[in-house]
Amino acid sequence: MTATGCRPPGEANKLAEIRTAEEAFERGERHSFNKPFALQWGPEPFVKWATISYALSALDVQPGATVLDVGCGEGWTTLFLAEAGFNPVGIDLAPARVRMGVERAERWGAAAEFGVADMETVDLGREFDFVLVYDALHHTARQAAAVARAAAHLKPGAWVLFAEPSWLHRISPGARRTHRELGWIERGVTVHSLRCDCTGAGLGNFRRFWEPTAPYGQRRGLLWESIRLVAGNLFVAPHTSIWLAAQRLA
Repeated sequence: MTATGCRPPGEANKLAEIRTAEEAFERGERHSFNKPFALQWGPEPFVKWATISYALSALDVQPGATVLDVGCGEGWTTLFLAEAGFNPVGIDLAPARVRMGVERAERWGAAAEFGVADMETVDLGREFDFVLVYDALHHTARQAAAVARAAAHLKPGAWVLFAEPSWLHRISPGARRTHRELGWIERGVTVHSLRCDCTGAGLGNFRRFWEPTAPYGQRRGLLWESIRLVAGNLFVAPHTSIWLAAQRLA
């Protein structure tokens, strides 16, 4: 699949993302592309997927629905969507990541499409029953443009689900290190800014979701995970995402 609107990016951060993926791919660093299964990722991706799965059900997105997975990376969410019975199309800025997604789909025998596209300018010329923007929006400096492009690919009445790190991400040591060493943009996202951009793109009827915490193996973990759960729901907690769904208004 070839996506339109994927002009060669000129911004330094985009070139850095493309270069990082290409170098890792050429070195054969499989662990870089084996999310969520490599042990280095821990249980977090599966916790995120559980939240996506719950939101799909709560928003009444039926099996067989067409789904656009924006900023899909190496395609694990796209393939999980396919395994869950949806018809997904994953797009990403980095060609190396898209190649890995295609290889994974072939290996899994999964009915998933992939294409190279910039989330800020993408135009696939079609509308979808659902759009997922997972862990991608915080890598762009043009959030409003990316939200508008996601909205433009929704059928009337269809939903988009955003899942992004909170404003704490911008002061995270890990995010700062990634920006310093790799040149990627590592922003945090606020619910207020996301709602404003969604409203400007013709989206509304907002719904919030909250993710569970990580598994634990000893009873003393119960207190810490309980604190994280309460903080994540009422305030802001590290390692939890902002989950916001918005519907394309008629």
